[in-house]
Amino acid sequence: RHLNSLLQYLTSQEVALSNGQRRGYLNLELRLLHHECCAGFDRIGARIVKPHAASSSRYLTRNITSPKASSTTNQTDTNGLSFVNYHAPVMPLDKEHLKRDGYHGLLHGVLKHSVLRQPLIHATDSLARATLMFGVHGGGGGTTTTNANSGAGAVGGVQGDATARVISALYSQMCAFYGDSFLFPVIETTGELLTSNPPTEKPTLPLDEDFPPHDLGVDEGFWMCMERVHSAAKSFDRELWAEQRVGSMRVWEILVGTGSHTQLTLTREKRLRFFTEVETRGEAAILKALDALSAHIKWILVSGESMLATGGNRLLQNLTHDKDKYGGGPYAVPAGSSLEAPNSPAVQSLAYCLRAQFTKMQAALTPQSLSAFWTALSMRLYDVVIGRLLLHYYVSNIGAVILSRDVEALRKEAMRAGTEHSHWETLRELLTLYMTPPNALKTILVGPEGDVHSGKGLFHRAGQDQSLVFMSRRIDFRLKTNSGIKTNVWATELLSTLGCRDPSETPINISLYTAERKHG
Repeated sequence: RHLNSLLQYLTSQEVALSNGQRRGYLNLELRLLHHECCAGFDRIGARIVKPHAASSSRYLTRNITSPKASSTTNQTDTNGLSFVNYHAPVMPLDKEHLKRDGYHGLLHGVLKHSVLRQPLIHATDSLARATLMFGVHGGGGGTTTTNANSGAGAVGGVQGDATARVISALYSQMCAFYGDSFLFPVIETTGELLTSNPPTEKPTLPLDEDFPPHDLGVDEGFWMCMERVHSAAKSFDRELWAEQRVGSMRVWEILVGTGSHTQLTLTREKRLRFFTEVETRGEAAILKALDALSAHIKWILVSGESMLATGGNRLLQNLTHDKDKYGGGPYAVPAGSSLEAPNSPAVQSLAYCLRAQFTKMQAALTPQSLSAFWTALSMRLYDVVIGRLLLHYYVSNIGAVILSRDVEALRKEAMRAGTEHSHWETLRELLTLYMTPPNALKTILVGPEGDVHSGKGLFHRAGQDQSLVFMSRRIDFRLKTNSGIKTNVWATELLSTLGCRDPSETPINISLYTAERKHG
């Protein structure tokens, strides 16, 4: 009995000594990891923002040691293992300093591969030291790895749960640093560097394809930065979490080995939160790129409205409609104009720029992301074209040929990636309204039977209201008379026969004709 008492006393002293070492180790490890990661910024000349007094991480683990522990700084679990819960301050990169050298500075600074990799090296070193200090139980009832000098012993039960909480704390701190302090400010800066507004001066069209194309407000460096961020996020998961990589001794394998399902679930949630934040900020930056592209697309198309397909100035003095009141646009071409050039200067130049952008995106985005982005860009491009056509353009027979060529050129670029492009097919059919003589329009609209309810013609495929609004943009739909602008006789008779109202008598709600509404 006395011998057993002595053994119990010696064991308790060993545990107390071991716990004291671990208590000091954990705080030292967390501080060291934070210092090494921040020191990497200092070595490359990056600036970090001073943390606020109340700053805290979204990945903060309040209970490192025990779910039953108090919320005070000094916490004690049921095994007497007390840890001082150190929380590294969130000190993000200074975005204003990052903007000074633009995309070139980002790519050759904080987004260099060696800089992105260094914090992960420090983190894996910390994990290795933690396994030596606390021990790692082999998953599936395997052997136990321990540090004999530390007296860690087999990991299981309360001790295994304590090990899991330590590993979770290290992973949480890395999520905070690599996310809040590192990648998130970089992603936001990448989006803020975009040129949102196009130049005030008009471009010289057509653009010379012997020279680099206009970037449409999205520099090539933007896509390169997004690719680096994407690669960094994948490396973070591969090097630290490493799910299903047996023998990697990374977070997932260690937590599974401890048998702590609670800590595994909590840490998995932190991982999901990290990647959700990366994805959300990445999408916000890419949406800004989409807005910049849309604004520059409109800039080029509007600038080309006063240009002939041959590139010269358009003269509309011979048009029969009131140009000053309605505006002509690039497709109100007088009879006898040249059709030698395949496309208008604006569309020719825009197609050249879009081809170049697609090549840059293809190198930076995953196939799924490229498909989603290019589909959205296709819809934005369509909306710009439709907005100009229905609100500002009139189309003559000759202009309809040029318009058809331009739509085909833009459709070709829009269909380089993505899946939802049926709006372009519908537009191609609607363009036949400008090439068809007035006496054949009824057949085009409702089918050969001439029945509005036959379920045929453009009324069925594109919709009645949309078909009539497009038809109203014919240059001969309305005429200038001594008593003012009136609807042409043939148009009045056609509308009367169909039992439809004159679409030119009411303002056009352009939101009804967007690509998104078509797919909605």
